[in-house]
Amino acid sequence: MQYSDKLKNLILFVLSSEDYRDEGIKKLNKILYFIDFYFYRDHERLISGAQYAKADRGPIIDNYKELFGQLVADGVLHRKDVNGPILYCPKVKPDISIFSSEEIEHVHDVLKRYGRLASAELESISHDQQPWVLTERNGDIIDPDLALLVDIEGNGEAEVSSPVLKDELIKLADSV
Repeated sequence: MQYSDKLKNLILFVLSSEDYRDEGIKKLNKILYFIDFYFYRDHERLISGAQYAKADRGPIIDNYKELFGQLVADGVLHRKDVNGPILYCPKVKPDISIFSSEEIEHVHDVLKRYGRLASAELESISHDQQPWVLTERNGDIIDPDLALLVDIEGNGEAEVSSPVLKDELIKLADSV
């Protein structure tokens, strides 16, 4: 399985952060989702370029099992699978130079906000957000444009910065 340098280094960045308390692959998937979708909300692009799919316990990287298996096979990660959650440990340091200063600051902000929360708390947060809610079936790819509807502040209102998307949403709301 192919993966981008950005995705590989984002995973290494998260796993190497002091602000991240590892609880296994479920939590890691949520953190990566929050990083990418919150960045997309503000900049209309994902940092990692990964696709995320709907799953019972919240968003996951599509084909994450193959991805992490390949990262282990490539000597990037070590898998720990002992009586509990599956944990991954970095075997190499992240190359932070491939990220812009804006991306680095964003990753730090998300990790400070969510990195120490329990996996169940992250699952609950993701289940309340529009990208997960509006994606119909488990296994379906979550449209990154739905990130524009994420209400990070919890006030019930999402600010849509794209005028084109804003017009589309108004038309959709009027048609219902």
